[in-house]
Amino acid sequence: MLLRSSKKAILAINYYFNGGGGYIATISGNMYIPSLFFEVEIIEQFKNRVRKINEINRHNFDKNNVILSTQSSTDFSNIKENTIDYIFVDPPFGENLMYSELNYLYEAWLGIETNNKDEAIMNKSQSKGLDEYNILMSDSFKNLFRILKPNRWITIEYHNSKSAIWNGLQEAITKAGFVIAHTSIMKNKGGSFVINVSPNSVANDLIISAYKPSESFLEKFLTQAGANVEIEYVNIFLSNLPIQPMIERTEKMIYTKMIGYYLQKGYQINYDAKTFYEMLYQNFIEQDGYWFTANQINSYSELKKKMKLEGIHGENKGTMMLFIIDERSSILWLQSFLAEPKSFSDISTAYNKLSNIRGDIVPDLKVLLEENFVFDGKNYRLPSSNEEHLTTIDKRNRTLRKEFETILLKAQNSRSKIKEVRKEALVYGFEVCYKDKRFKDIMTIAQKLDKSILENSGELSDFVEAAEIQLEGIS
Repeated sequence: MLLRSSKKAILAINYYFNGGGGYIATISGNMYIPSLFFEVEIIEQFKNRVRKINEINRHNFDKNNVILSTQSSTDFSNIKENTIDYIFVDPPFGENLMYSELNYLYEAWLGIETNNKDEAIMNKSQSKGLDEYNILMSDSFKNLFRILKPNRWITIEYHNSKSAIWNGLQEAITKAGFVIAHTSIMKNKGGSFVINVSPNSVANDLIISAYKPSESFLEKFLTQAGANVEIEYVNIFLSNLPIQPMIERTEKMIYTKMIGYYLQKGYQINYDAKTFYEMLYQNFIEQDGYWFTANQINSYSELKKKMKLEGIHGENKGTMMLFIIDERSSILWLQSFLAEPKSFSDISTAYNKLSNIRGDIVPDLKVLLEENFVFDGKNYRLPSSNEEHLTTIDKRNRTLRKEFETILLKAQNSRSKIKEVRKEALVYGFEVCYKDKRFKDIMTIAQKLDKSILENSGELSDFVEAAEIQLEGIS
């Protein structure tokens, strides 16, 4: 609760309403101790708070279905499994805020200290780094997965710009068993104090939507160790997405999600990019570069008519991928932008405005276009037939395989760490090695990679972890 009044009044009334918690602040939405205070009529503040509480009390809550508690999310032993219909969680943002320590003033006044043993935070004074933070987050999401009903959703709001922390969060979500369906941006109205000054914060919050698969799918998936359930996985994944144009409906994103799910479960991956596309082509429907189930395609067509989206192939479509930070996002953006054929000059102008690539050796734009698209002598365009698409996949795979073998040779023969690498070549090579049970090759490269490469790529670290587990089983 925010009260703009004297120190004693703040402490006393915060204690009355919040049991000792609350903010001392003069700027809304921030947790800090200001050097200057100004007096506000305490009775007016009291009236405002009573009015808000009365508004809440107008709702008819059934006490049998409501639990208010202060406890660690690493332990929900008081909640039965498969009982919650929906979860919204706003977890700690790594090292952005020192939550328990910022409450020290209240604790000193009350004579009570917060038990921060399970506080999910990166904090030197608590001897908690990235590994400790990730473990606590993973334990929390496993508990959330346990109590959520099958076929129900969880929404996670997150706010941190460090890719290592972001990847750790995604790993915690997927390892718990959730399937991440959609990630979007929620624009904040006005920057808070923390947003403006923290080096690890971003201007907008990320909203992650994930679901817990149905019990029948989980049982079948586990019984068959993932074999021959790929079509069912894609069908469930697409069925849970909004029927609208979105990056998650592209071939590359669906394939990435499926590979990640199989890796997390430790099961054999039976598809490569080519056979996966053939499976999509035979069982699902593509329109405007997005894939739909047979039950969804009519609704998508109606949506296009209703929203007058028949011109979706224009430049506005390219804005669906707003950030180009690596090769993966470069290709996704190009696939969206090239729904209509364009010249290299037009592509280059738009691409360079958005490109902000770091930590990834990405080929020149012209090479990316030649590897992934079709040149008709004047413009670059998307493959227009099944045969053209398969030819493009083969061409790209040959290039990635060649680059991966070069990386492998370097790892085998060099004593120095590999500090820069083409990540897409590594992902492709790790995938091939995993399918061929060449787990030692994955570990040979992993041991020579600079730590930051794996920390900043959840996909690569998933392959490494899976290879470690497989090698332990063999030995």
